[in-house]
Amino acid sequence: MSADLTKLSEEAQSLARIPLFKRLEPHELEHLAENVGQVNYKAGETIFNEHDLGDGLYVVETGSVRIWVMDEDVAEVTLAELKPGDFFGELAVLHRGERSSSATALVDAHLHKLSSDAFQKFLIEHPDAAVDVICEIAQRMRQTNLLVSKRAARNINLEMDENSTIGQRVADRVASFGGSWTFIMIYVGALTLWISANTFVLAYYGRAESGGSQFDAYPYILLNLMLSMTAALQAPIIMMSQNRAATKDRLAAEQDFRVNLKSELMLEELIRKQRVRDAQINQLNSA
Repeated sequence: MSADLTKLSEEAQSLARIPLFKRLEPHELEHLAENVGQVNYKAGETIFNEHDLGDGLYVVETGSVRIWVMDEDVAEVTLAELKPGDFFGELAVLHRGERSSSATALVDAHLHKLSSDAFQKFLIEHPDAAVDVICEIAQRMRQTNLLVSKRAARNINLEMDENSTIGQRVADRVASFGGSWTFIMIYVGALTLWISANTFVLAYYGRAESGGSQFDAYPYILLNLMLSMTAALQAPIIMMSQNRAATKDRLAAEQDFRVNLKSELMLEELIRKQRVRDAQINQLNSA
């Protein structure tokens, strides 16, 4: 195979070094080379933007390319950094739609460009290469799922209040009032008044010889019934409120995770930009 490669054109030899085309025979490489264009981009130059029409597949020959999107904070989130031999732009080509991300050259890059029709024909004629493309797409999807491209910080309390029902709001109010000193003082005052009034009635008007009537005689059975009913109703209401509080805690913990993850991504982005600047400086110094 190596002997045959030396007889190929320069373009075909370049394609032979790319993993996506490694299974092709020499004559297939020559045929593919006729349909592949050569494009060059300077460092920092945009190759295509998100929502652009997908017109072809790109393969990195030399240099490095960054694939990125904008999140809800209008901040750039890097999805991947592609090195020589990697390809990109395949999604828009396969479904003939818009680009799902943007691509920018990190350093001076030399790329091979294969048109949409030529790429689809290539996949039909070479199933092994189609499997490689599918595996690469799956791997990139896994990496993308790990990134956070939406707003990480939000007001959990406000979201919970907006989505809460009337019953949940009543439960929160009852639990809040039942756990306050105001409720305790009112309840103690009512109990003291009830016991004092019934004790006074029993002491002065509850005697049979005076013709008095006993309303709630000691040991205050009616009062005990009212206390039991209050406790029986208040307990499940408080549990409802506690469940909502537990949900808020879970959402708050999830938000903290998103914030920490986004901070980590921002730090990685800063480190990446620093590496790019260092590479550009080294390139200028070597020139």
